[in-house]
Amino acid sequence: MLLKLIGERIRLLRREKGLTQEELAEAAGINASYIGTVERGERNISLETLEKVIIGLNVTPTEMFQFHQADDHDLKVEKKEILEVLNSLLYSRSLEENKLIFRVIKDILDTIDYNLRG
Repeated sequence: MLLKLIGERIRLLRREKGLTQEELAEAAGINASYIGTVERGERNISLETLEKVIIGLNVTPTEMFQFHQADDHDLKVEKKEILEVLNSLLYSRSLEENKLIFRVIKDILDTIDYNLRG
């Protein structure tokens, strides 16, 4: 469980920094294929190697262990994916169909907001 969390966190931080596995491996002074196995939670990582990865990512140890941010990131990615699918569904529709869908969605959201307030 912890191996998987650490691996996912390394992947998230690496991607946020815009680094490939190879670039991170070079910055950390370790093998690129090793980074992949760690990110997938397939390989145990020593504290010494984790320290190299932290330095390679240019983050603090505190940032490395902020696992709640991974959850936030996953939710943002899922939301973005849903919005992209909705956008593609709407794109192929006519203007009139989009206006109708807009009014229906707006009514639904207004109802949800009203129910949350009262």
